[in-house]
Amino acid sequence: MVGFSFEDGITVTSKGSEMDLLKILSIFTLIDFSCNNFSGTKKIGEFKSLYVLNFSGNALTREIPSSFGNMRVLESLDLSQNKLSGQIPPQLAKLTFLSFLNLSNNQLVGRIPTSTQFSTFPKASFTCNKGLSGPPLTVNNKSVLPPPTVNGSLLNSGHHHEINWGIISVEIGFTFGFGVSIGSLVLCKRWSKWYYKAMYNILLKIFPQLGKELGIIEDMFT
Repeated sequence: MVGFSFEDGITVTSKGSEMDLLKILSIFTLIDFSCNNFSGTKKIGEFKSLYVLNFSGNALTREIPSSFGNMRVLESLDLSQNKLSGQIPPQLAKLTFLSFLNLSNNQLVGRIPTSTQFSTFPKASFTCNKGLSGPPLTVNNKSVLPPPTVNGSLLNSGHHHEINWGIISVEIGFTFGFGVSIGSLVLCKRWSKWYYKAMYNILLKIFPQLGKELGIIEDMFT
């Protein structure tokens, strides 16, 4: 008979990479609960000797427990692809051994904690959280609409509109000139007759067919 041998082994995901452990060591403290339907995380913070914790692809809701900050030796934390909400607890920024973090694809809001450790994590660690802002994200993930424009010009809401003095000066000049012309026509009968006759001659050059119809008006200027 052919002999068979069995060896304990397990496949785990640590720091974003899968690895096969052919022998489970008692000194290797790791929990991989990824791709399940777990919904509670509060008690996890009591496991202070964990090095790796993977809860990605579950149904975790509510806020990330601040007790996660008690896992002082944690090196890898993956909570991606859940429904976690609220802010990232500042206690996570105190995990000095944390070298891998993935909080993407959740519903987190607020500003990302600032610390020497958090500054080493890439943008991918926080993406797909519409309410998160701060480094390494360049802008707030919320949709930022450009300011409204009219004919390429920005609408100035809440501020005084800029006055276009060039247009105003033209309008003032036209009004003043028109007023002078009308005043002159009214005050000077002789000059008004000359003006109307000049306009009549210009119209005849542009519309010769109006000569007969305007013949009566021509008599007014003779």
